[in-house]
Amino acid sequence: MQDMPVDPLEPPKFSHIKVPRGSGSPPVPVMHSPPRALSAQDQKDWKIPPCVSNWKNAKGYTIPLDKRLAADGRGLQEVEINDGFAKFSEALYIAEQKARTAVETRAKMQKELMSREKERKEMELRDLAMQARMDRMQGSRGIQEREQGVAVVEESSESYSSGEEEEERRESGRDVGRAYGE
Repeated sequence: MQDMPVDPLEPPKFSHIKVPRGSGSPPVPVMHSPPRALSAQDQKDWKIPPCVSNWKNAKGYTIPLDKRLAADGRGLQEVEINDGFAKFSEALYIAEQKARTAVETRAKMQKELMSREKERKEMELRDLAMQARMDRMQGSRGIQEREQGVAVVEESSESYSSGEEEEERRESGRDVGRAYGE
C-alpha cells in the first residue's frame, strides 16, 4: 500500500471555520426618541414616488399622468420667461397693425382710382354716344343734301385724287386685305 501523490495546486479539502467569540461587554444601547403617531402630512412627506420611466414598463402597468409628471420633476422647477418675448410679441403686434393700415390705405387708393377710371370711361362713352347722335343727325341731313345736289359729293371725291393720298389708300387697302387673309 502506498500513499497517493499529493497535488500541490489542489485546494485544501478541509476548511478552517472560526467560531465566533462571546461578547465581552453588553452591546451599546441605541437611543431613540419616544414613538409618536405620524400625521397624514408626515406620511405624505416621507412617501418616495416609485421610479417611472417613459421608455420601460416591463410589467405593463398603467401609470397615471400625474405620477409620470411627478417622477419627471417638471413641477419642481420655476418657469422663468425672458423679457425679450414680451418685447418681440409687442413689436410683432405693432408691425401687424402698421401693415394692416398700409393695406387698407392701398385698397382705398385703388378703389378711388378705379372709380375715377370708371367715371372717365363713362364720360368717354357718353361723349361717343353724343357724337354718334350728332353724326346720325348730320347723316340724315347729308342724305337730304345729296338729294338736292350731287355736286358736293363730286367735289369731295376730286380732293382725294391727288397722288399721295391715292397711294396711302392703296397701302391701307393692302393692310386690310392681309388682316382678313386675302
